[in-house]
Amino acid sequence: MEQIPIRLLCRLNAPSVVPPGYIQQCKSYRDAVKLCWSLRRIKNMTQARLAEEAGLYAPHVTNYLRDGKRQRDLPGHAIRPMEWICGNTAISQWIATQARLTVVEEMQALKAA
Repeated sequence: MEQIPIRLLCRLNAPSVVPPGYIQQCKSYRDAVKLCWSLRRIKNMTQARLAEEAGLYAPHVTNYLRDGKRQRDLPGHAIRPMEWICGNTAISQWIATQARLTVVEEMQALKAA
């Protein structure tokens, strides 16, 4: 009889909004990705587990989160899964900041969270 694997990660609630002060410290897209990872809800989650849950290639995840010669940018299609797994919207907030959203739009996002 074949067993069915059960994922025991935990219940994932919607990602929470990161305080704007953290987002302002990000100088690049890579910084926003690394901030998202550093603020993850499940602190003992490995990069391999992130890759598995987000449907990413594990060796590439290491390159998304490091600086140096062998770095890659997180692809756009992976932003939402990464934010849901990490439990915060740091990447989307950084992108919105770069798009120069108004203070009113930012306050609405904070209120919605």
